[in-house]
Amino acid sequence: MTLPLAAKFHSLSEGVRVIMLDEQHFRIETALTGGSAELDLSIVEAGIWKEYEYLTADFYHECHDVLVIIFTFQDQAGRSISVHYGLLPRVRTRLCLPFTALNGEKLFLDRYPGVLQSVLRGDSFVDRSRITGLSVSTIPSVTARHFEMSGLRLTRTEPEFDYAPVSYIDELGQLSWKEWQGKTLSSGDMVYVLNEELDKARQAEDASRWPTGSYGGWKGLQFAATGFFRTEFDGTRWWFADPEGYALFSAGIDCIGPSSGIRVTGMEHLLPELPDREGLFRDAWSEEGYDPFIANMIQAFGEQWRECWRELTEWRLKEWGINTIGNWSSPDFIGSSKLPYVYPMHSFPSTGISIYRDFPDVFSSEYEEKALAFARQLAVLKEDKRMVGYFMRNEPQWAFVDGLNLTAEMLRSPVSSASKYRLIAWLEEKYGSVDCWNAAWESSYDAFRDLLDNNNTHPDGNEEQKKDFTLFNRMMIRRYVEIPAKACKEADPHHLNLGMRYAWISNEDLLEGCEAFDVFSINCYQLQPDQELIEQISRKLKRPVMIGEYHFGAADSGLPAYGIRAVATQRERGLAYRYYVEQAAAIPGLIGVHYFQLNDQTVLGRFDGENYQIGVIDVCQQPYQAFVEQMVTAHRNMYAIRTGQVQSTVQAPEEIPKTGF
Repeated sequence: MTLPLAAKFHSLSEGVRVIMLDEQHFRIETALTGGSAELDLSIVEAGIWKEYEYLTADFYHECHDVLVIIFTFQDQAGRSISVHYGLLPRVRTRLCLPFTALNGEKLFLDRYPGVLQSVLRGDSFVDRSRITGLSVSTIPSVTARHFEMSGLRLTRTEPEFDYAPVSYIDELGQLSWKEWQGKTLSSGDMVYVLNEELDKARQAEDASRWPTGSYGGWKGLQFAATGFFRTEFDGTRWWFADPEGYALFSAGIDCIGPSSGIRVTGMEHLLPELPDREGLFRDAWSEEGYDPFIANMIQAFGEQWRECWRELTEWRLKEWGINTIGNWSSPDFIGSSKLPYVYPMHSFPSTGISIYRDFPDVFSSEYEEKALAFARQLAVLKEDKRMVGYFMRNEPQWAFVDGLNLTAEMLRSPVSSASKYRLIAWLEEKYGSVDCWNAAWESSYDAFRDLLDNNNTHPDGNEEQKKDFTLFNRMMIRRYVEIPAKACKEADPHHLNLGMRYAWISNEDLLEGCEAFDVFSINCYQLQPDQELIEQISRKLKRPVMIGEYHFGAADSGLPAYGIRAVATQRERGLAYRYYVEQAAAIPGLIGVHYFQLNDQTVLGRFDGENYQIGVIDVCQQPYQAFVEQMVTAHRNMYAIRTGQVQSTVQAPEEIPKTGF
């Protein structure tokens, strides 16, 4: 059973024109260059959303880049959740939004055929039984935009996805319908250029232009040698000190590996004929899909492609001045390289009961047991002198909600947890009696255990209740950090705990317990590092800070999505890299920045649908030369900038609207 919504499609934001092609088919145009196209769908019968399971619609556009469509739901309490979808140009795409997403329990939704990434933003949940509005919008762009939407409806079952086949990418994995400067014209050209560069790498002497020690540290400053990486404060600024004692400002790249694959499932209709899964190109296939990056290396170097790729990449990184192998890099490459590296831990301790998203039941004994098991993975690495340290995890999904209070989310859940029982015990300890508790909260509970019934809780209480929620929120976060951090330090006393790489500081409570880290890490997707925030964190924790991810994409190359920060050209992208690194080097509390990532993502999207032009090299394994030139300049300057001998560049790049999800 379906319910068409076209009849209720009635209001538009200023600057947007809608042309009704027929009752179920609309063309939506915006003349707002850099603005948003938005329309409202007001559903009077709020309860109708409980009767259906999905919202579906078909979209088509011929914009120059990926179209980001946003469905935003709002309920009577004023809460809102937005779901962002990435849609490729020039192909019809069917969106399917499951209403279970409005529970807010998943940050990234499962991919449906033809769709790129699907991401949730906004409040922790929306009350599906009390929805008061739905809007459809798109993000700003550099040009006017238009798209067609048809078949908007509520359904009780998932729709069919019947797409016409089209070769959206060529045999090398490049976008087939677009031309750009630097596009590889043939496989023969690619093979010739790669073999020529490999010959050059083999004939070159070790990159001696960089005055570094055996572990990548800068010979211009030396502390005492301790045999492992550590942090040092010289009275003015923080540093890494390498095993020989040389100072290191860590300039790294994430995801150093030969692969950047396509998840084939759901994208079959957009693929050209691919090589067989067996035979010469077998390494380009995996359970997840097909990898044109690896296929191109096989085409260039045959059965020896792995060794050739490692040799070529090691030479490139040293030529470019990269001094650290960043997160999620190939273990094979780490094993053969001479560069220091960071280790991304896996299987962060989870529990059978979650408080919200991936936040575990931290007061349970299960959490403590899982933390000990989690830490054991460090045992085999604890004597490795090339390892700088380890990240316990990356971008916890629970921390993506600004101002999230885990205590309120825990009480909203009908599930009893060890943490909920600990809250009750804590309140009993604090207030002594139910009467004192009720007086403080201006409530009317009969017993502390009434909090076990989620129907009895009222998250929007008075100031005293809010204070108690905040205090317990901090207690939970502190245990979340300290328990696994303590286990890791016991398992590996030599290496640095580099933190959890928070996506951003959505709530100052996130800093609770972070004194247990040796380095506080954050991912900072801005035009320059947030110096005020970095220095504030460093002073509060008495620890240095490092940036685990940042990137820039450009609109003049072969991918239709540019990432979280974007500029117009590869030259501007190089300037953006230089500006970021040089600004970073001048911040006393910051000791490293790692660029995300070595390879471009693929046109049709990686496992979760991201398809950003953010790499140092493209799908044909060709470096973006204008970008690399500025990278080298930044690395040549960074130690002189850090020690105050020269000033960082003031030439900021000109940003354009992103095409990110």
